[in-house]
Amino acid sequence: MAGSTLMGLACLRCGRAAEDGHPAGGCIRCADEGTPAALTTMYDLDLASRTFAADRVTQPQPGPLRYRELLPIAAGEMVTLGEGGTPLLPARRVARALGLRTVWIKDESRNPTWSFKDRAASIAASVALRERAAGLVVSSTGNAAAATAAFAAAAGLPAVLLVAAGVDPVMAGMAQGFDALVVATPTKKDRWVLMRHGVEELRLFPNSNFADPPVGVDPRAVDGYKAMGLEIWEQLHHRAPDAIYFPVGYGDSLFGVYKAFRELREMGLAELPRLSGGEVYGSLSAALRTKGDRVEAVPTDQSTVASSIATAQSTYQALHAVRASQGAVRQVSHEDIVAAQRLLVSAQGLFAEAASAAGLAALRADVADGVIGDDAEVVVISTSAGVKSVSALGLSGREPRRISDATEFARQVREVIDRGKTMS
Repeated sequence: MAGSTLMGLACLRCGRAAEDGHPAGGCIRCADEGTPAALTTMYDLDLASRTFAADRVTQPQPGPLRYRELLPIAAGEMVTLGEGGTPLLPARRVARALGLRTVWIKDESRNPTWSFKDRAASIAASVALRERAAGLVVSSTGNAAAATAAFAAAAGLPAVLLVAAGVDPVMAGMAQGFDALVVATPTKKDRWVLMRHGVEELRLFPNSNFADPPVGVDPRAVDGYKAMGLEIWEQLHHRAPDAIYFPVGYGDSLFGVYKAFRELREMGLAELPRLSGGEVYGSLSAALRTKGDRVEAVPTDQSTVASSIATAQSTYQALHAVRASQGAVRQVSHEDIVAAQRLLVSAQGLFAEAASAAGLAALRADVADGVIGDDAEVVVISTSAGVKSVSALGLSGREPRRISDATEFARQVREVIDRGKTMS
């Protein structure tokens, strides 16, 4: 049976092999040169291609292990809670509202802790077990915290969850529902100081960025997101869409999906789609306007419901993936995100976390500006469930309408029916 074809790790920017230090810390030489960059996994694609395509047909297996040649772990090492295999939903009414030929929604809320973060957490827990780590540690606003705690428990490892003061209470409550140590710090960057100490001194395995400036999650955990791209390829009958849109923070999932399609292209199995998305503060879109390869921090000068992607500084890996695929990233406002979230509800019946709608918000803007043609086939990644942002949206304190009179009941029902007709 086919297994992993992992050959090692190398710097995404300069190509040099990994040196001392934890892989999640990034390339030491590039950091010294003032251009921080992530390490990335390298696979023997000639060897992988001998079994990859046929193996999916002759030996079907659910979850990420369908793609074991392109994962950094062996089948017997996998820690899984049944993540992956999320649906690719046809979004005809969304497409009609946008004036596009075809839109698909990749609904990542179907994962075990209701977000795409389960994909990376599964690999992180698996590698942590193999390397005999003392436990897992994560800096998170919620999704990665819940995923890390769940998969640490599945692996029989302790979890340490570092959150910033003021984290959404629903997210914090979900994280605390697992048997994990939850620690709050005054600022987001304070978490990285404690996390680095946990990794370097206490032998904890990191499932989020801790480098400053950021480089992203451990390169092996990033490969958990590759399965998302490989699933899209399978669900579209072994082809790529024209474009894929993401919510963008540090760009871990965007880069993972880029790697999936780049490796498929190198094996002669698919083209590379344009990888695009929406971000809150604009560090990546600013970097894309330059010819350099450094992403600078920008002011965090606006409030947002999209706390999951509210990063002042994105990463080189995200910049590389967007440029290499000829994609684009747009800064989207609070109002843009809420409008896109409402479109998902009204046109698709999908209540996504606020940050999840940032990719759709960017797509709407790109369509309006003519960046995406009306004949395009687009996949929108919806990363997490809307229940995780009910507090940020002001929904958690709402009381239901109290009606006992039949006439008033009928009037309000007719209003709902009429409103539905205008949306169809």
